[in-house]
Amino acid sequence: MKVLKVLRIIPFTALALASIWAANRAPDGRRPPQMDFTVTLEAITNALTKVPHITSMAMLFTLAVLATGYSRTWLAAVLTFFVGVSWELVQTTVIGHNPRVVDLFPNLVGIAIAWVIVFLSIFLWRSARSHLLTSR
Repeated sequence: MKVLKVLRIIPFTALALASIWAANRAPDGRRPPQMDFTVTLEAITNALTKVPHITSMAMLFTLAVLATGYSRTWLAAVLTFFVGVSWELVQTTVIGHNPRVVDLFPNLVGIAIAWVIVFLSIFLWRSARSHLLTSR
């Protein structure tokens, strides 16, 4: 594997593993696994107020696009979503954490927002670059 390819993968991998490790920390101890599977409109609305979930997913998705390349943004989205699922799974035994299925909704919103931003950024970059090349 080329050095540049490895260097592109490191930021996403490091941040993903660090975030999963942080979600798994249990300063107050462990409990038997518990997961809230309640999916109601009220629960989804409440979950969508979790700005840290949205912003961290957006940042992870951006790093995943850097790792996978723009032509595989779908893979970046899947990898990022799996990190979010991992957060919920590792929290099932942590006292003081409340893992919920509806917490995956703000994760999806963060990925979608970042996907649009990445798409627009690349579109604008390519447009500006082609405009500069044709104006010479």
